[in-house]
Amino acid sequence: MPRKEKKNEKKMEIIKHNSTIRFEEDVEFKDLTPIFPELYTLFMDLAEQIPDEGGEEFMQMMIDQNLKDLRNNKKPPGHNREARYRMIFPLGREDVEFILYPRIAEEESEIEMITSKISDFLEENGLEHEVIWDEMEFLMEEKD
Repeated sequence: MPRKEKKNEKKMEIIKHNSTIRFEEDVEFKDLTPIFPELYTLFMDLAEQIPDEGGEEFMQMMIDQNLKDLRNNKKPPGHNREARYRMIFPLGREDVEFILYPRIAEEESEIEMITSKISDFLEENGLEHEVIWDEMEFLMEEKD
């Protein structure tokens, strides 16, 4: 028999703080080269971080900086600037992956929506990956 919800019973909502997008073992950094300009632009658009003035030049500079490393099959910096959201390729990790995380209050964060749209984009472009939630907190705790 289905359980009836009481009127004053609150629904538990799990807040996701950050996401790691980890690619399959056979993916190399250079495999991200063809899609990176569109991936970066999508991230910046979803995060509402495209600068008003000089935005095109800034975006192209960041894309070029990341593409230089990707073409050489190296880990790129991603987007580490002071901003509402960051996309980083963590150091000291062998896997091809990046972390998306907000630098704003949890209740304002749209990290689930941003991650979902980024994941959809990667799937549409044939890049197999998994999304791991809140791994960054666990990594930080391990270092203490």
